[in-house]
Amino acid sequence: MISSLQPPFFQALGDSKRVLLAGMGGGFDVFCGLPLYFALREQGVEVTLANLSFTSFHPLDPRPLTPSLLLVTPDLPPHGRTYFPELHLARWLDAVGEPARVFAFEKTGVQPLLGSYRALVQQLAADTVILVDGGTDALMRGDEADLGTPHEDAVSLTAVNELNGVRSFMVSLGFGIDAFHGVSHWNVLEATAEIARAGGFLGAFSLTPDMGPVQKYREACEAVFKQMPRHVSIVNASILGAILGEYGNIHATDRTGDSELWINPLMAQYWCYDLPAVAGRLQYRKALLGTHTMSQVDQVIHAHRESVALRSRHILPI
Repeated sequence: MISSLQPPFFQALGDSKRVLLAGMGGGFDVFCGLPLYFALREQGVEVTLANLSFTSFHPLDPRPLTPSLLLVTPDLPPHGRTYFPELHLARWLDAVGEPARVFAFEKTGVQPLLGSYRALVQQLAADTVILVDGGTDALMRGDEADLGTPHEDAVSLTAVNELNGVRSFMVSLGFGIDAFHGVSHWNVLEATAEIARAGGFLGAFSLTPDMGPVQKYREACEAVFKQMPRHVSIVNASILGAILGEYGNIHATDRTGDSELWINPLMAQYWCYDLPAVAGRLQYRKALLGTHTMSQVDQVIHAHRESVALRSRHILPI
């Protein structure tokens, strides 16, 4: 095996023993971390899954650590919630013999989220935190022509950057998907180049259908999609198609029927970064630090966009 050509990401993980792997943008982002979850588990690493949740919290939900952190286990009552990917994931993990718990972070501003991350890292004695972005808009710095859907990504990035005593990384899966939300991938590659110059780009690698962790990822997605047929994840369905070699305007769900997609091999690549290097580019990060609610986050982003000269939109010259 030519170990010297492995992406630096694996070297940077080093002797990590207890990893918190968290979806940073809400929804199904935690599913984008499942190939890593299974690969790390195969190496004997203790991995805990978490996700910034789009699910409403119920007064009877178990919150053992902080008011904005929910412990999701297979027996958690759905309390009428039809959109609950964390619960369906916990049930699937239980069915295949994996540790059946997923922590759900409430959709808040930075301060409550930071408190929840600190409590969970301490509870788990985690030495490493990996944030996972389904797509690439977490790399937008703030003055691009379009930011995609930046709120949840920016809050997660800012909160985890404030943690002490842990290694922190960010990985993205789904290059090209955020064109659906207006992101120019010229800016994604620009960000990666800037981070590379700062020493924070840790390489990229592809997921292929023959990989065991990828097969389990596909099984998990397909099982949960069956439980939530009205909420099939556009991001994960597109990634799975790319892994299988689909290309072009391929639609796995009728939710995208009115748009043109570009399913492509780059969607099946993990792009890996040192988290502080990504956070250091976020132009409104310091302004986010005092936020408690998503409405305050929205105000910060709006104010920043009003205060800077937005750059012209570029398209990839290929």
